[in-house]
Amino acid sequence: MPAAVNDPPESAAAPPEPVEPRISYVIARLERAVRAQINERLRPQGLTTLQYTTLSVLGSRGQPLSNAQLARRAYMTPQAMIEVLNALEEKGLIRRDPHPNHRRVYPASLTDEGRRILAVCDASVEKMEEEMLAGLDSAQRELLAQWLKECVRALHAGLPPEGERGRAPAAGAIA
Repeated sequence: MPAAVNDPPESAAAPPEPVEPRISYVIARLERAVRAQINERLRPQGLTTLQYTTLSVLGSRGQPLSNAQLARRAYMTPQAMIEVLNALEEKGLIRRDPHPNHRRVYPASLTDEGRRILAVCDASVEKMEEEMLAGLDSAQRELLAQWLKECVRALHAGLPPEGERGRAPAAGAIA
């Protein structure tokens, strides 16, 4: 039977209901937005996110760390970490001294200027986090942090079990 003149074609049916995005998509969008914001806030200090992460790891450990140790903690290859360390050393933010027992190991440590720049960057990142979390009260912030850490642990992505202090990156670190 022919369609009536006023009937819409079948292809013009009502659009489907909007679908909520997957949580992994939302987290990926957040990660990209956080990285972009951090990069913007580090730019005045002349740092990249990876350089900031490396300074954060060194600052949180409080002792010199080898290239391999830093690479593991920042989720980078040792080869990529060498490039980061060379740039930080050129800027005068770290120094590398020979290890007393290992001829080819030169652990890195923060210089006074490195500590100063790290403090400036930490304050900028903290401000960004405050802006991001402005709509949440302290209890919601605590729960969000707890849930996100649990998700990271469930995927074995670098945080030690609750209550253990281990090889997790520094608080400000984002590799």
